[in-house]
This record gives sequence, C-alpha cells and structure tokens, in this order.
Amino acid sequence: MAAILIQVPDIGSFYPPEQAKRQIGWVFFAAIFGLAVLLFFSVIRASMFSEVEAGSRIWFDIVFLLFAAILAEFLVLYLRQPTVMVLMIVGILISPSAISAAWPYLSGSLNFLLGLVSLASFFPDNMPHLVSPEGAVETFAQLGALVLLFKIGLHSKISQIFNRQNFLVAFLGIIFPFAAGFLYASLGGHSFAYSMFLGAALTATSVGVTVAILDEFHVLDKQFAKILIGAAVIDDILALLVLSVVVNFPSDFSVSALSPLAGVLFSAAIFISGGILLGKYIVDRFIDLQAEGEVLPKKTFLSVMVFFLLYAYTAEFIGLSGIVGAFLAGLVLSRSKICKRIEEFILPLELLFTPIFFISLGMFVDVNALSQFFIPILAISAIAVITKVMGCGLSALALGLKRTEAALVGFGMSPRGEIALIIGLFGLSSGVLSNAEYSIIASMAFLTTIITPPILKRLMKRKN
Repeated sequence: MAAILIQVPDIGSFYPPEQAKRQIGWVFFAAIFGLAVLLFFSVIRASMFSEVEAGSRIWFDIVFLLFAAILAEFLVLYLRQPTVMVLMIVGILISPSAISAAWPYLSGSLNFLLGLVSLASFFPDNMPHLVSPEGAVETFAQLGALVLLFKIGLHSKISQIFNRQNFLVAFLGIIFPFAAGFLYASLGGHSFAYSMFLGAALTATSVGVTVAILDEFHVLDKQFAKILIGAAVIDDILALLVLSVVVNFPSDFSVSALSPLAGVLFSAAIFISGGILLGKYIVDRFIDLQAEGEVLPKKTFLSVMVFFLLYAYTAEFIGLSGIVGAFLAGLVLSRSKICKRIEEFILPLELLFTPIFFISLGMFVDVNALSQFFIPILAISAIAVITKVMGCGLSALALGLKRTEAALVGFGMSPRGEIALIIGLFGLSSGVLSNAEYSIIASMAFLTTIITPPILKRLMKRKN
C-alpha cells in the first residue's frame, strides 16, 4: 500500500516570517499575562477568605491599606472634602462591622455579575478577612500619629504660640467643653471613666481644616487668625495633658491615690519646660552644626529621628502620651536652620504612615452603633460646637476682637479631628471605652469637621 503523505502547511505560508514571529510573541505574552492575573487574583482571594500565617499576612494588610489610601486620594479630589475625613470614611467602609453588615448583599451581587462571565461563586458566602486594626497595623498607625504630631510641631513657632492672648482663648476652650461633656455623660448615667474620656475628647481642636479656609481667603496674617492658630496648638497640648490626667485620675482622694497623678503632672511640667530648653541646646550645638551644604547628611537625618523618637518614648514612659513628646520635638526643631529640609525628609514617612493611622481610626467605628446612638451623637456634637464658640468666642471678644472675628475664632476651634480620635482610641485600647462609646466620640469628631467649613466660609464673606 502506498504511503499517504500529509503535508502540514508552514505558518510562514500564511504570514511573512516577521509577522509570524510577532503573532507567536503576542500569543505568548497574552498567556503569561493571563496566568499572572489569575495568580494575583488567586492570592488575593485566598488572603481574603482563608487563614494566612501572621508573618505573611502583615504584607497583605499593609498593601490593602495603602490601596485604600490611594482610593481615598481620588475621592478627596472628587468630593473636595478634607483628606482626614475621607480617609476615615474609607476606614469605616472596610471596618469589620461594615463588612459583616454589607457582605450578604454584596457577595450575592458580585457573584451574579461574575456568573455572566462564568466565574460564579468566586466570592464565598463567608465574610472576608480584610484588615484587622490590631497587631502590626496598630504599630504602623501609632507611627502615623507620631509623625503627624511631629509635623504639626515643625509648623509651629514657640514665640507665636505661647503668649497671654492665646493661653486665655485656649484655657476657656478647654474648661467649657470638658465640664459640659463630663456633666452630659454623668447625668446620662454613664460611668465615671467614660464621662472623663468624653470630656477630654471634647477639649481637643483640629485646626487643619480651619487653616485651609483662612488661607483660601488670604487672612492668615490677620490678628484673629494668629490667635486662632496659636490657641489651637495650645489647646491640643492642654488636651493631651487632660488625657494624661484622665488616665492617671485617682479612685479616691487619699494621699496614696493622689501621688501618681501628682507625679505625672510634675514630670509633665519638667518634660515640657526642660525639654524645650534642652532641645534648643541640642539643636544649636549638634543638629545644626552637622547640616552643612544643601543636601542633608544621613547622620543629620538619623540624629533628627533619634531626637524625635526619644522625646516620644520619654513622654510615654513618664505617663504622658507619646504624641505629646512627638509634638514637643517638632516644636523645638521648628527653630532649626534646617527645618524646611527636615520637613522634606519627613514627607515620605508622613505619606506612608499617616493614611494608615486615619484609616485605622475609621476601622474601629461600629456602624451598628451609629444608628443605635444617633441622638447622643447629635447631642454631643452640638455640645462640642456650642462650648467652643462660647469659651473661645467670648474670650476673643474680651481681647478686643470684633463680633465676626470672635465668631470665626469660636467656630474655627470647633473641629475635633485627629486629637479627639487619638484620645478616643487611647480609651478604647486601654479597655476603658467600648467600641460603641468610641464610635460615638469618633462620630462627633467627624461631624464637627464636616459642619465647620460652610459656617466659616459664610462668616468670612460677611466679614469681607
């Protein structure tokens, strides 16, 4: 039988040699690309819906939080709202309480859409494990808080902050809110510890939003603006000292019970006053002398980091919060000849750690508590605004400011922002506050930050 020969056509008979190579290259590229996409999706799915060893899990958590920070930056541009507020919203949306409430509906919708492309049941019915605000993420968040307060200190000037006018406005801005918050919680039947923490949270001020609006109207050089900013900085220092008093408050008024509180207050006075004097000496004799030339030497940057973290550790060790030490370190370094270059070196740390901090604050919020405690949240937010307007606004009037300027000072001190959240987080992590109680404080900080900008803009237009 004669052999039957079948000739397989060469691909080159259909395509020129160069075009054939190009076609094979595209097929190879598409295969590798598709396998890579499948690999990454599989890793993400496994990380979300199965247990992963803790040492490896941390990298997924960090990547997820940074991706959430990128999403928040897009939302900031689109919504034109303060970055802090948007980061907190993103944190709330990815919080365990929000995911548990939304997942039954979300997974069904996603699987229905994926079923159209034959990928049904890609998302299981069990709730995903996204990010826990505890563990290593908590450490990153604490670093974010320290870097944030260090940066605020770098932007402050000792001579423009610590004067009689600013102290008067700040002092009344502490007394009124603390007393009102404490009385509200006590009369509402809450525990003594919660009443103290609520009063402490109401004393704080976040002036970042206010400064942005004052800058928009080009009035940062006006007298009322200088008083507002200086009083806000002192307010935050006093608020953090109030936090230290609350944490170390005695159970009774015996000598043995009062001695720890007295020790903390004495140590705080020595740390703040002595820290400024010692810091000036270190800056003049060591840090500034190392910084020759236009490029900041590595040893100078390392010296600044040692200085900054040592102050934070010392404050934590003596019973204050570490953020007090971080702020004080920034305040001392604000007088350095290389202050601007220090800010440039700190910027990458700020971009990395600060978003994680604010997102983690939102993750602690219990969304179920928001609807359950809607009335208390509104009441506490109203108290927060009214007491600042009364305390700071009336003291500004006494200093000779006009009514509109005094109102600007009062409402400008109303946003609570990050310091109130830090105080609330401190109470939550120490076991004094429940998730619901922390959520109330966080919601108050959130609302006071939202309502302040439109009020300030209206007052600025009336003033002009």
